[in-house]
Amino acid sequence: MEEKNHNISLENRNSLSVSGVKDIYNFDETKVVLDTNLGTLTIAGEGLQINKLNIEDGNLQVKGSIISCVYSESRELRERGKGILGRMFK
Repeated sequence: MEEKNHNISLENRNSLSVSGVKDIYNFDETKVVLDTNLGTLTIAGEGLQINKLNIEDGNLQVKGSIISCVYSESRELRERGKGILGRMFK
């Protein structure tokens, strides 16, 4: 399967669009952790909500007060088990 481009667009620190999303590991009101084409991305903030999610297209939109976006090359999350979508659609 061909990997899609990975892009991030942050608008006024309250709307974040991400492409190239493969899976979501964890999410709550303060943190969203996802697997992207370029590694693990952790989005931290307050009042975070996932407004749009399309794993087939690899697109995600997060609303809320965005504090930080941090990439990690760690495979630790992958080793713990499948992501949220993998657990939901066994």
